[in-house]
Amino acid sequence: MSILRQDYPGKVQVIVSDGGSTDSTVDVLRKYDNQITWWSARDEGYVDAVTKGLAKATGDVIAIQSSDDYYLPHAFRHMAAGFEQHPEAGFISGGEYAIDLDNQVTYANSFTGPITPHSILFQFIPPQHATFVRRDMLDRVGAMRREVDMCADIDLWYRLAHHSAGQSIPTMLAVYQLHPEQRTSTSPKWYPNLVKMVESCEADAVYGQRFHLTNVERRNLYAYWEVNWAGKIDAAIARPLAMRKLPRLLSYSPRTRRVILGATINPLIKKLLPGSMVKRLQPGVDSVSNAPLPDLDWWSK
Repeated sequence: MSILRQDYPGKVQVIVSDGGSTDSTVDVLRKYDNQITWWSARDEGYVDAVTKGLAKATGDVIAIQSSDDYYLPHAFRHMAAGFEQHPEAGFISGGEYAIDLDNQVTYANSFTGPITPHSILFQFIPPQHATFVRRDMLDRVGAMRREVDMCADIDLWYRLAHHSAGQSIPTMLAVYQLHPEQRTSTSPKWYPNLVKMVESCEADAVYGQRFHLTNVERRNLYAYWEVNWAGKIDAAIARPLAMRKLPRLLSYSPRTRRVILGATINPLIKKLLPGSMVKRLQPGVDSVSNAPLPDLDWWSK
């Protein structure tokens, strides 16, 4: 509904690639037969479903949206304005709000400036649900890659940025719904898939000529990823990984040092530390500011 209720004046094609849901999803989709293209059939996972959907897309700008996430009001207008302001950009990305199961905002995430391979690795990962890609650039790099299925959307932006830098705009465009059991929180494949993303691009004849990590950057990045993603699964898994890196702590970058220190501190000790100190030891996105939030339920009214 957040797509169909956008006030964008241009044509919008909506494609739903459903993996054979057995709940009420199909009944809902049937209600919009005259507004969307859809199917419900077993697929081979996230990348397969998205690839099938992209094959049916005919527009000049492509976006990918998961079922639980949604756009904010005027998101498409802001996207179009972003491309008009930055015609050189291969893709446009805006900010996101993340909400929990109680619809409470847990963080806000945004960035302003060019999106390059380096910025994706070290500064800001474009949120899938707030990113829009020029079709000609998508055709140039190809679809998502199954070999990095856990981070296939990040890998897509990463490869796009090798050819044409994207542009982040400060406008909040979408809402990301957090669930305890979603892949972002539970999969052990994040770290090896992210490493594979980088290594495979550097080994590629085209991508490898356009961007390479230095040895220092690689060491800091991989240490950060290893501890950070282990911590998302279980702090008890991250702690021994971080402890092994403590003897050479000062040789890491400030960002990597923070995630190592944050993972080594016992949860009981964290409770005794000032909240501001604990926050500084945690990587990630900004907490919600005191600024008024938009109406996040706008699409359901």
